[in-house]
This record gives sequence, C-alpha cells and structure tokens, in this order.
Amino acid sequence: MRKISIDGTVLVETKGAGSEDDVFYFERSGNNTGNNLVRIENNLTHVPAGIKSYASHVGVCAHGSLDFSIVKLDKPGAGKAVYTTSLTAGDAVIFDRKNTDRGDIQLICVISKNAAVFTSTGARDIQAIATELASTFNVAIDNIIISCTGVIGQPLPMSNIIPAIQTSGNKLVAGIVPDVADAILTTDRQRKTGSVKFDEVVICGYAKGAGMIEPNMATMLAYFYTNADITKEQLDTILKRAVSKSFNSISVDSDASTSDTVALVSTRELALTEGQLDDFERALTALCIKLARDIVGQAEGSSKVIEVDVAMSTSDAEATLTMKKILNSPLVKTAVYGADPNWGRIVMAVGKPNNYFEQTEIEPKDLVIQLMGTTVFNRGMELDTDLELLSAAIRQAKSVSISVEIGAEGRPLPYRAKGWGCDLTERYVKINSEYTT
Repeated sequence: MRKISIDGTVLVETKGAGSEDDVFYFERSGNNTGNNLVRIENNLTHVPAGIKSYASHVGVCAHGSLDFSIVKLDKPGAGKAVYTTSLTAGDAVIFDRKNTDRGDIQLICVISKNAAVFTSTGARDIQAIATELASTFNVAIDNIIISCTGVIGQPLPMSNIIPAIQTSGNKLVAGIVPDVADAILTTDRQRKTGSVKFDEVVICGYAKGAGMIEPNMATMLAYFYTNADITKEQLDTILKRAVSKSFNSISVDSDASTSDTVALVSTRELALTEGQLDDFERALTALCIKLARDIVGQAEGSSKVIEVDVAMSTSDAEATLTMKKILNSPLVKTAVYGADPNWGRIVMAVGKPNNYFEQTEIEPKDLVIQLMGTTVFNRGMELDTDLELLSAAIRQAKSVSISVEIGAEGRPLPYRAKGWGCDLTERYVKINSEYTT
C-alpha cells in the first residue's frame, strides 16, 4: 500500500483498487508526538456519549427493509446543516432549514423509500410527524430535523408512520446502532459509516446516496455527530468547508436530488483548544471525503470510480467547473466503462461551453491530459502511447484517474480541483428504468 495526499491534510492509503479498499487518515496540526496520522475507522466505533437511537421497518416500503430511524441527544445540542439547492426541494427540507438556522438540534428522524416531495399533503404530513416526535420524545419542535428520501410524488403512509412514532418512545438504545445507517438507504449497495477519535474528541457519521448525485452542496443524506463544544457559527463554517471538498466534489449522473441534507450536531460536552479546533476540521473533512468516495464507489450500476484532477491558471471556480464537466460527461463515463482510452472525449468535455465565465478558446499547446498516470496528450502533441496496454490497465482497475492541466507552458497553475465520479453501465439504466415499477 502507499499513502497519497487527497487534500493537503487528508491522506488515503490505497492499493490503487478504489474506495472499497482505501484507508483514510488526517494529519494533525502541531503534533510533536511523532504520530501525526489519525485513522478514520470504517464503522461507528467512536460515538459521542449522550446519544440514543432506534431503527425499524414501519411500512413505508413494501418489502420489509428498514425505513425509519431516530437519533436523539439527551439534551439539545448545536446543529447546522447544508441543504439541496434544488428548485423543487421537499417539504422536509423546507421544515429543516428553519430549525438549523436557529441551530439547536436534539432529534433527527429519517424516513426512507419515500421522498415526500410534490404531494398535496406534504407540508401537512411533515408538520404532523414533527408534532408527534416532539410529543413522544419530549423535545421542542424547533429542535427536530426530518429527512425523507426515495420516490418523488407519492404521499407518505401516515397511517403507518404516526403509530410507529407513538410506540418508539421507549425503544431507543444507547449509541448509534448500525441499523440506523441501514435504515436511510434506498438503492445503495451497503451502509456507509465512519468514525474517528483524537485525544477525547469524537466524530462519527453515516451517509446514503447511489444515484441522483451531482451536488451544488451535497447530493445525498449524511449525518455527523460530535462531542466537541463548538459554536453554531464555527459548526456552520467548518461544515461548509468540509462539504465543499467532499460531497460537493462527487457526481454519479449529474442529477440533483430534491432532499439533500448534510447535518452536523454536537452534544457540546468537550471544550477544544485552538489546535484541537483545527484538527477537528481536518478530521471532519477526512470523514466527509471518505463517505463521499463510498457513495461513488457504490453508485447505481457502477463498476469503477473515476478520479479527476484539474489544474488551471485562471481560478478555483473554473477548475471546479472543468472537473465537473469531465465527471458528468456520458461519453467519458462510458469510455471508462468500456476501458477505452479515448482521450478525445476528455478534450470534448473540457471544451463544453458554459454561462458562468467569459469564454476563451483552449489551444492545443495549453492542454495536457493524463490517463492512469500516463500522458496521452502533451501541448499539441499526440504521444506514441501503447493504447492496448492502457486499456488493459483501465479494465483491471476499480479506480481510474484522469489529470488535466490547462494553461500556457511555464505559467503557474495554482488553481486545482479534485473530484470523484463513476462509470456509466447498462445496470444504471436498468435500475432507473424500473425505479417505481
């Protein structure tokens, strides 16, 4: 194995086989113990004290899988979240935004297999669920987050959900049980969890997402819990920065969900030093990147992760946009699936026009492209590359790397963007052509 840097202080130990085999670390700041790297665990080993949870099947889905979960803090904590920018956001998101603006959160309820979006009773249903949760668990209605995920346009089965809430009050158990991470899933292949501990600081989290993934915030559901006593303003700032480097840098199919939520809640138990606050952000960022990579590694129908790294001379925003143009290209994604080292499709993707920046033509002499670490185009020169050998390397890999440099030769390229996506297979088409039937 070898350790490679993903984002300065976040490292991954990889066999080159993709996210399922990767081990993530963050590097502590100012640590003179000689052991600067802290490992991110691939489970919920480290959970803050003062949290209880419960998960069950309550009849939202017909086939008996877990579809309802609750996580409750013993007392209100500080909580912030980042939500979908969709113009058709769900009623649960609209409800949650008001509560996390206030920033005092004690209970998170997730209902899966139904998005509760664009139904005639949606707003009323979410309010009824919140009212019942507040009554059953003795929490303020303003301290609740409700998330719904699944099929759009179908009313929630309220005759199942309300009684399930009423009977769940005495079913909470200490900690966060793994079933909670399972209960938020829809088309995911498996649960996505992680946790980390340094000194006495604990952060844990879990996520879902497999399709409808192309964020301008975070396209999926993800929940993080910590014992760090951090102000609401600090939580908000740190969460947004971590999301930008992780969930905002992944794409499966260029479709943005109506229900996306990334929440961070603190039990406010442990005061941090300035150095620990810096390490907290590093740890959260590493955990976010790990879960984001899990999402694309387990995406609907995918067989390979695509990692795109772009360096430019113009701006961070243009580097990010170019990275996403490559990740979102169906032609690039299908070429990767077919192990076709067709770098012409990358040329096409970086050249697609946009409405965000002043258009300037990219000349061949200003472009460098690498596939799997092999330079295939270098400033106007096609190279004598063994394409059969490169195709074999792509076919055998679970993670395919694409690197692009755009800028005049010899000029600094200080603006970089790294993101992750996946290939496009027949299986993705089949899953989504039969989603409600």
